[in-house]
Amino acid sequence: MKPAYIWNVTTKVAREVHDQWLNWMQEVYIPSFLATGCFYDAMVLKLMNRDEDGDPTYAVQFYARSAADYEQFAASHYATLNAQMKTTWGTDCYSFESVLQVVN
Repeated sequence: MKPAYIWNVTTKVAREVHDQWLNWMQEVYIPSFLATGCFYDAMVLKLMNRDEDGDPTYAVQFYARSAADYEQFAASHYATLNAQMKTTWGTDCYSFESVLQVVN
């Protein structure tokens, strides 16, 4: 199934917490997104080029079937899950989100 919308979370992770962060993403954060029912799948991608500091950057994509699913997530779940990332990782991670509409 091809998604209609992709919620993308791009995160630069401090090397010192990288392994713990990646485990937390896979075991806690991604399942929390999927449990909302607004997304049917997720993919973790690692950016190949690194900044001078060597800290890795990841993009995690969550796939929504419709605009309604994405809008439900944004209205009802985003604030809580965004706060969870900030509370858990503080300044060890820097994230930003973007929404992509699948064109073809």
